[in-house]
Amino acid sequence: MAHKKAAGAAKNLRDSQPKYRGIKLFGGQKAVAWNIIVRQNGSKYECGANTYLASDFSIHAATDGIVMFKPKRFKRFDGRTYLKTVVYVAPEAEVKAEKKAPAKKAAPKAETKKEEKVEVKEEAPKIEKKAPAKKAAAPKKETEKPTAKKTAAKKEEKAE
Repeated sequence: MAHKKAAGAAKNLRDSQPKYRGIKLFGGQKAVAWNIIVRQNGSKYECGANTYLASDFSIHAATDGIVMFKPKRFKRFDGRTYLKTVVYVAPEAEVKAEKKAPAKKAAPKAETKKEEKVEVKEEAPKIEKKAPAKKAAAPKKETEKPTAKKTAAKKEEKAE
């Protein structure tokens, strides 16, 4: 008789530890120097200004500032272009200045665009007046190619 009770071998009871990958600081959040911004496997996200890549491909902040993400077009050796996301850290002073500046500069830009549109509208009728004269000066000669129906009709007329 057997001394042990029969049982199947458990083969699938092993599991690897979680890697905790992903984005740790999102766009607009403050980053302190040496903070981890992204944990990744491979270079899905590229390093931008004020960031550096660690040996395990994680992206760290090199200086204090605000985390920003921006898409960028990359070109491979075979000519294929594709988008990648670039991670960079902008100094807080620059980000605050950018937020304040566009509100003041937005009004003059709108005025210049209106002026340009008015000038274009004034020039457009002059171009339209000249265009028909050129077309009328050079009449096109029409050449008709004989089709199967026309040639068959001509043959019938000759036969009669």
